[in-house]
Amino acid sequence: MAATEEIRSGEVEKIKDDLQRLRDDLGKLLGHVGSYSKGKFGGTREKVSATMEDLGERAYDRVHGVAREASDRGWQAAAVSRDKVQDRPLTWVGVAFVAGLVFATLFMWKR
Repeated sequence: MAATEEIRSGEVEKIKDDLQRLRDDLGKLLGHVGSYSKGKFGGTREKVSATMEDLGERAYDRVHGVAREASDRGWQAAAVSRDKVQDRPLTWVGVAFVAGLVFATLFMWKR
């Protein structure tokens, strides 16, 4: 009986050693997986950051282009209007008077 207890205790010690090695191996594996994930996510984060920066620059350039075009069209419309008013000033004074009357009537009607 003493021999079986010695065999069991020897097997128990082997199992404990195996479990300890398994814990150590799992710890190392998780460490490697964690560092791999950090490297992968770091690279992905840099790519996303670069893409967002590029997208922001393109949007900024596009907005400025549209604003410049709108400004140019506004100046062109103002120049055309100025020329029309200079060609027929009395007609445009009449048009402005009628437009003022229409707006005044609308605002007085709301009250």
